[in-house]
Amino acid sequence: MQRATPAKAAETVFLFPGQSSVGPDILLRARAAHPAAETIADLARAVLGVARASRYLDRRGVRLDSNRDTQIAVFLATQMYLAALAAEHVEADRSLGLSLGEYSHLVHIGALDPDEALRLVDERGRCYDEAPPGIMAAVLAADYDTVASVVHEARRHGPIAISNINAPTQHVIAGAEAAVSWAATALEDEHAAHVTIIERRVPMHSPMMAPVADAFAPALARAAWKTAARAYLPNVTATPIPQPTAADFVAHLTRHVGEPVLWQRSIDRLLSAGRPATFIEVGPGGVLHNMMTRAWRGVRCLRVDAAEGIGPRQHFDATVGAWRA
Repeated sequence: MQRATPAKAAETVFLFPGQSSVGPDILLRARAAHPAAETIADLARAVLGVARASRYLDRRGVRLDSNRDTQIAVFLATQMYLAALAAEHVEADRSLGLSLGEYSHLVHIGALDPDEALRLVDERGRCYDEAPPGIMAAVLAADYDTVASVVHEARRHGPIAISNINAPTQHVIAGAEAAVSWAATALEDEHAAHVTIIERRVPMHSPMMAPVADAFAPALARAAWKTAARAYLPNVTATPIPQPTAADFVAHLTRHVGEPVLWQRSIDRLLSAGRPATFIEVGPGGVLHNMMTRAWRGVRCLRVDAAEGIGPRQHFDATVGAWRA
């Protein structure tokens, strides 16, 4: 008689979004979602000062005029949802953050306290606002080789690089405006891709950001790093570090400023053990969930969405659906 093989238990993975998840009244919506969010509002006042924090926390329709503003708002909102999940006793075995979301990943693995992470996000945004000017564009429905070929040709018009490898057919390009605009036109006209400009000031994760990485490195070196309780999965390598040191964090996060985000490879790495995984997007929308919908098969996905609110516990147990190729 053949013995049945026990089913592998699914592990929970928190996904932390980046700047692209910013939206109108992001923090007002996050604060209204769950009482636990107020602990993060208090933290913001302690770190940023009452007057400055009030600009983000207490005003409807606040304009996010700088990259620094955007990074602070998205980080605080993400931490509010994370606090709400903790209050509802929803925990994750592992986590992964896209771009800015890596700082919430660092909080989740225990490498940074939330207040210290906010200080780094604040300084990171200040440095980003002093970056050489450039733009970023999301490219949908084009494979990596196609995008890479067009980017290579576009370098005749200025510096440009693939800055995010997010899914098999979803990437981000970043660089000088002339080069990115030329690449966008070529991708649309010659390859039927869909291209959307997503950032008009800071060419994040491109080689143009090298001076920003140098400016930000001292803040990373001064940070109050802790011994992480979970493995660290850096955006720039997608290779887990089981017992990361402070030097590991400083080195990888410095590289992270000007090197591509390997989101697709990171997801593949999480699933490589063959263990089922349930993903919870911890943030104000479905940016990461939507990005991966057509990329992998048979993975259950739960999503925390501000439009529905944190609300009752059963919200966390509702399956959004299986991903289909």
